[in-house]
Amino acid sequence: LTFDDLTVYEMIAAADTLGVFQVESRAQTQLQPRLKPRTFGDLIIAISLIRPGPIQGDMVHPYLRRRAGEEPVSYAHPRLEPALKETLGVILFQEQVLKVARDLAGFSPGQGELLRLALGSKHGAAALERFRADFLTGAQANGVSLDVAAAVFEQLRAFGGYAFAKSHAAAFAVLVYQSAWLKRYQPAALLVGLLNNQPLGFWSPAVLVGDARRHGLEVLPVHITRSAAKCTLEEGRVRLGFNTVSGFGDAASARLVEARQAAPFNHLADLGRRTRLPHRLIEQLIRAGALDGWGLARRQLLWELGLLNYQADELPLELPAEGLGLPPLGESEAQVWEREVLGLSTGPHLLTRYQAWLRGQGILSTADLKKQPANRRVRVAGLVVVHQAPPTAHGVHFLTLEDSEGLVDVILWPPVYQQFRPVVRDSSLLIVSGEVQRDGDTVSLLARRIEPLSGP
Repeated sequence: LTFDDLTVYEMIAAADTLGVFQVESRAQTQLQPRLKPRTFGDLIIAISLIRPGPIQGDMVHPYLRRRAGEEPVSYAHPRLEPALKETLGVILFQEQVLKVARDLAGFSPGQGELLRLALGSKHGAAALERFRADFLTGAQANGVSLDVAAAVFEQLRAFGGYAFAKSHAAAFAVLVYQSAWLKRYQPAALLVGLLNNQPLGFWSPAVLVGDARRHGLEVLPVHITRSAAKCTLEEGRVRLGFNTVSGFGDAASARLVEARQAAPFNHLADLGRRTRLPHRLIEQLIRAGALDGWGLARRQLLWELGLLNYQADELPLELPAEGLGLPPLGESEAQVWEREVLGLSTGPHLLTRYQAWLRGQGILSTADLKKQPANRRVRVAGLVVVHQAPPTAHGVHFLTLEDSEGLVDVILWPPVYQQFRPVVRDSSLLIVSGEVQRDGDTVSLLARRIEPLSGP
């Protein structure tokens, strides 16, 4: 790869990055439309900006405003320009700590390295005070005012404990570009890799599968005959493997695949006797829909499983299933089963059954929400797929809601969260009322009221 494919950068700038290493989080997808990366160097910046150091040092928004031409590039002192010119006057890289200490306060390379170590140490408070005195003295000797020197040192203190080396960020940026290239040109292969290496990344498998389907990629369910031990490519589509079924480790998956090599399984007793899998694992296969290809209802198969014995010393006798009139399994109930067993469903999104009712209530989809002007009061419904309360957010909570059309970020100020905390904690399907927030191409919802979605 040559790291110069503009379509890859355009995809990242549009925050179309679910499943892409390091730039898929809520914070990164909020950042990318403002940063608008176009080069490999921009990816290094993107990785370094969303770190505790720049956030706590209040360096993220000044950098973005300066990059957009909304604020002039400035330096606390002219001596800082050589060290900070590449990052528009703000400190982003660990190496810049050493350069700032050298250029402003006359620190030697050895002193700078000791300062860096003290900044990153949990037990460096006493050492930091000594370095602070040396820093202020050295800066004043170079003609820097005491106020400026003290302010710069406090920036270093806030930043240095979480400093990120530029070399480290560059290595990560290689993986960012490679992951993004795969998402752009080989999305099925990327999804297979992600699903086969869970837990991994910011998003759950359900969200990754939903995103893939919105991009036109077909994800096929677990199938007793066609699935492999792990997820695979199947004619350009993704076939879920037995590893996605709860309880199926490598040993159980391998046993099932090995037993199937002699001949396909043709009924439940055949499956049980040839694999010797515990009833609970075969029950998981049934609930996941892996045996739907036999043309028997899942409830019927579960009933038959309860009558089935396949101990090593038993004769292979067939016990006829009683003709019970079991109620059919509805689509929504089947999806609930699949989510319980797989953590996802290859069927329609959970909100699909509510769409007509939601439209009738004037509740917007996530796609419609993103077309609304700033500050408009709206209502939106979705499935909660992420709930965050970062320490740096000072009590602000963030939700990410998903429907069949996409994702939207919801901001809850502390009083709003406290008021609606029971609803947020107890309900996964929510209706949120609030104001549309716009920051360039980034759209979110500032919540005012939250209620559970109970439907028609």
